[in-house]
Amino acid sequence: MLSLVQCSGLPRPAPSDIDRTSLYQDAGKIVQRSATFSGKSWQRYQSVEVSYRGEWSKLSPKIQPVLVDADFRRSSDEIYRPRKGSVQQTHRGPGGTKTVKRVRREPAIVTYNGKTSQDAEVIAAANLVTDAYTLFLFGTTWLESQKMIFRDVGQRRFEGEVCDLVAGTLRPGLGDAKEDGIIAWISQKTGLLRRIQFSINGLESTRGADADVTFHDFLIAPDGSVWPTRFVEKVQRPFVFKAHEWELTGLKLDGEKIR
Repeated sequence: MLSLVQCSGLPRPAPSDIDRTSLYQDAGKIVQRSATFSGKSWQRYQSVEVSYRGEWSKLSPKIQPVLVDADFRRSSDEIYRPRKGSVQQTHRGPGGTKTVKRVRREPAIVTYNGKTSQDAEVIAAANLVTDAYTLFLFGTTWLESQKMIFRDVGQRRFEGEVCDLVAGTLRPGLGDAKEDGIIAWISQKTGLLRRIQFSINGLESTRGADADVTFHDFLIAPDGSVWPTRFVEKVQRPFVFKAHEWELTGLKLDGEKIR
């Protein structure tokens, strides 16, 4: 299969140590500007409810069956309460219903068809997924809240737009990771996040790998907040392949139905 021998052309989102100096202030301002343009969604709402549906590649469940959990993660209803730091996910698929509840850095409570799982890998995977999908939905508004130090790592084009690439280290990282590297691609034209690269250190089986999610078909809510409605995820290392594509099918902001 060709995708198994492809090499990534993207920079690696590796964690790094950088000093708190004025050298990095401009990179931080790019993230702040993006958060403002997208509507400060992480800081703004008490409750954000979303619905998703998507498709996994044939390869993904074979490589990461526990993380992907394809028998259950076909569609999802999710509730984010930023001020409480809580996430509730209800996933559905041919295997039935999976629920995940997580508050801040506490281990997730995971149930399959009403039965609570005690499997350590299942819980670690749920921790990783809740954090990652928070990042995907809230983007730079969530990154801004993590008090990261950012540095400029150049410019690249994405779908015809020139993007500033801004890198940082997330500590703690996604899920149970001590740290993860992040590279945000922010459009110079719109200020919106178009791509996020991230290392995947939250599971033993994914440590050393990295992936990216690209954002498409943005929805502008009546209050001016901006939301991506189509997401495409690719694993970039150890080899390149398309992992997952999904779309936002429902959106409520503080109880008001937007989609």
